[in-house]
Amino acid sequence: MCGIAGIIGLKDTTIDFAGTATCMNETLRHRGPDGEGYLLIRNDDEIPAFGEDTPQSIIHSQILHKPLRIVENIPNLKGILSHRRLSIIDITETGHQPICNAHKNLWLVFNGEIYNYIELRDELSKLGHTFHTSTDTEVILAAYAEWGYECVNRFNGMWAFVIYDKSKKQLFASRDRFGVKPFYYVKDENIFAFASEQKALLRSTVASFMPNEKAIFDYWIFGTMEEEEEGMFKGIFELFPAHSLTLDLNSGELKKWKYYTLPYSNISVDKNFDLDESTEKIQSLFLESVKLRLRSDVEVASCLSGGLDSSSIVGAIEVLTGKGLNTFTTSFRDAGIDESPWAKIVSDYTNSNAHYTYPTSQELLKDLSNLIYCQDIPIWSTSTYAQFRVMRLIQENGIKVALDGQGGDELFAGYDKYYYYYLREIEKKLKRTALPEMSLTGRSWQLQKQFMKQAFLGRFIYAFPLSLQLKFRLKAHPELKYLNKDFLKRNLKNLKREKDNLTLNQALNKDFTNTLLKTYLKCEDRCSMWHSVESRTPFSDDINLIEYVFSLPSIVKMEFGELKYLMRIAMRGIAPDAILDRKDKKGYMTPNRLWISEIRNEVKHLFENPGLADFLDTKKILQDYDLLFNQPDKPDDGRIFKLIAFAKWYEIFGGGLGSMLQYQEREKV
Repeated sequence: MCGIAGIIGLKDTTIDFAGTATCMNETLRHRGPDGEGYLLIRNDDEIPAFGEDTPQSIIHSQILHKPLRIVENIPNLKGILSHRRLSIIDITETGHQPICNAHKNLWLVFNGEIYNYIELRDELSKLGHTFHTSTDTEVILAAYAEWGYECVNRFNGMWAFVIYDKSKKQLFASRDRFGVKPFYYVKDENIFAFASEQKALLRSTVASFMPNEKAIFDYWIFGTMEEEEEGMFKGIFELFPAHSLTLDLNSGELKKWKYYTLPYSNISVDKNFDLDESTEKIQSLFLESVKLRLRSDVEVASCLSGGLDSSSIVGAIEVLTGKGLNTFTTSFRDAGIDESPWAKIVSDYTNSNAHYTYPTSQELLKDLSNLIYCQDIPIWSTSTYAQFRVMRLIQENGIKVALDGQGGDELFAGYDKYYYYYLREIEKKLKRTALPEMSLTGRSWQLQKQFMKQAFLGRFIYAFPLSLQLKFRLKAHPELKYLNKDFLKRNLKNLKREKDNLTLNQALNKDFTNTLLKTYLKCEDRCSMWHSVESRTPFSDDINLIEYVFSLPSIVKMEFGELKYLMRIAMRGIAPDAILDRKDKKGYMTPNRLWISEIRNEVKHLFENPGLADFLDTKKILQDYDLLFNQPDKPDDGRIFKLIAFAKWYEIFGGGLGSMLQYQEREKV
């Protein structure tokens, strides 16, 4: 697990290649504190180079790809690839990057893990390839040499990488199927630059802070984060999950394509469906996915919320290894949201060593700048801070790898909103009323209200003029009345969306591919890597498990009013029955409203930033300030914190290079 970056000149340019590359690498230091490396690319040769954080053992080693000189600008320089290392697999000198093949005509910088690298290495060895390291990184190079661009279809894991192909004079870049690992880039007629995080492109000044109104509008009105290639920062583009690209270093031509589409069943009900057979298959695939993700040359731990997903992972590890492990949980003094008693059931059941962190509002206030800076973009709620603190606790215990349950809800239908698709499919495909199914949940009235709200906002609202649609949305979410009216008018056209006529499987597929799950994975990546921890998510990237679950009919995924019905059955004998029978899903809940109330005075100055007025009605916010932010007893909708997060984001990234440097220096401390 690492950070990658690079810059290529596309025309004769006076750009400071070395200064830009080292600045990006320094900005990504948290992703790889164990070392750094560079590749200087010229028209006729390539020179591996070292920086201040490159270990002396690497510089004086005899490895094939050892760095030969300090990173600096040299004559005829075409570009530089850079890498930050977090040592996980093959922690010796041979794991250093950039890495090359035996002929030194292919060079690679890689962030991620290819979990089936042992099997692929055996296959490639039989095809005549030789290996000089024990890394999964070298396997990627051999796979590319053997299968070309199609090599990515053979990988089971998470990745974002760039290969410099000397013979073709091109870069080949790829990102994993579902967006576990990030990849951002900028391109104009003069340069192409890429990095694992947007802040590296901003701080190196290959991109400048220009807010993207379309992305900001979607963030507020639809509650989505960067679902288009150009995200919150204009000019910075995301290479989408399941996509690859090539860059011709001579012509500057950039080509992108989608190499994978997740298939799903269009069948609502299959008369031949066998519940026992399917859940046994799910259990087998899940255990195999966890087994692969235990491959590491350093200790592996697990996050543990007390929910079904993380509890199943911890249980699976005990089944596979016969022993417990270190688990890490966020706990709160408020029993209504505290999941530590559930986590304790799991840690006791698996003989694990449990660790707990107890975040407070004052700690949130202290960490707020780092929380938003590490994320690059505004977040939704303080639940991200709970995850941030778990990752810090893992780091404090000297652990580099942790498994986490991200993706289980999108794979097995774990959110209340999926009832809407399930119940509608019952009525539409099975021609029967959904009311009996609602009553089985014990929340019939709440589900009916939710059903009607989802139906209106997802389908019927589009029959109205755009101006009226906006009024309906402002009414549904009162905090939106604090948006700048001119900003809303300028973006009124962005309300146009397709009607939501999805089946349950279609809704799950949509959330799993480049929308909801990608957002959660982005938060997961930034929280973990800020603390130099590699987070592994078997539900989010094990292609065999994912494809099998999506091959099953829609309606079998819920039964008797139960979310995650198939998973609950499949995990019998792995997770404790008490967890499998839980009905009170919480997730990363925090005392959001209380925290906001307790820190409101200390963050009030954020709304005095004149730049915010382009997006928020700051005058009205300050006028209603106590009414808005002092409602500790009001039921939490998770949305009001967005005002604080957005204002802090604008302060950090809108304050210019000096502001970013301030936060970078704070990170070093």
